[in-house]
Amino acid sequence: MASTPVANPLQQQAIDSLLDKSARKSRRVGIRNTFVQGGTQKRPEFGPLHKMVRAGDAHALDVFLLHRTLVSAEPWTSSPLDAVVWARMLGAESDKDHGAALVSRIWRRLDEKYGLVSRAKVGRQAVYTSLREDGSGEPYTAPTGRDGDLYFGLPFEYWTDEQAWYRTLTLPAKAMLLVSSTLKPGFILPSERVPEWYGISESTAQRGLQELREVGLLNRATSYKPTPLQKIPMTEVHHYTLVAPFGRTTRARHLSLVVDNATTA
Repeated sequence: MASTPVANPLQQQAIDSLLDKSARKSRRVGIRNTFVQGGTQKRPEFGPLHKMVRAGDAHALDVFLLHRTLVSAEPWTSSPLDAVVWARMLGAESDKDHGAALVSRIWRRLDEKYGLVSRAKVGRQAVYTSLREDGSGEPYTAPTGRDGDLYFGLPFEYWTDEQAWYRTLTLPAKAMLLVSSTLKPGFILPSERVPEWYGISESTAQRGLQELREVGLLNRATSYKPTPLQKIPMTEVHHYTLVAPFGRTTRARHLSLVVDNATTA
C-alpha cells in the first residue's frame, strides 16, 4: 500500500468545498465511457483521455474531473470561481500570479484542444460549460446509461480518501483507473491491446496497472487457458477488478482463479 501523503490543507479544503457545492447526494460523478473510448473494442474510437495522456496533461485531466463534479444540473455551467481557486485545487499556486496564467492555459486546452468545455464570462470572471465527454463539442446532457449512452461513476473517495488519490496517483495510474472503471469486474485487459483499444501506449498501460495494484486499488486474479497447439500448452489469463468504492459492484462469481494482490508484475 502507498504511504499516507503529506497533508496539503488548503488544497484539500478547497476540493472538499467544491464537492459540497456540487450537492451530489450519491457522492459520485457520472462520466460517459466515451471520454475513455467510443465505439467498441472491435471498432474503437479513442476518447479525449488518450490525448491528455499522450500530452502528459495531468492538470487538464484534474480540472476536467473537478469541473464535471461541480456542475451537476442544467445549464451545466459552473458558478464563477477565481483562477486562484482552481490553481489551489491543483496545488499549483505560484508566487508570481497565484497560478492564474497556468489555469487560463488549462481551460483553453479543455476548450480548443479537447472539446470538453466552452468558455464565457460573467462580468470579469470566467465561467465554463460542460460539453459531451467524447470531445465532439456537442452540448452536454446527463447520461442515461441506456442504448449506448453508458457511463461510470467516479466516487468522491478519489478526492477524500486519506491516500489523496487525486494527488498521489501518476497520470498513467489515473488513466488506467478510468479505463478500468468502464469495464466489468474480472475484466481482461492485455496491455499490448491497449494502444489499439484506447490509444494509450502499452508501456503507459503497464505502469498504470502496476501502480494501481501496488497501492491496493486493483486486484488481479489468474486463470489458465489450454493452448494445446502452441509451444506452451497452458496460457495464463489475468483478470482485474477494481477495489471498492471504485469500479462496478457485482455478485460473487464462482471462478477457479488464483488471486494475486501482490506488487509483482
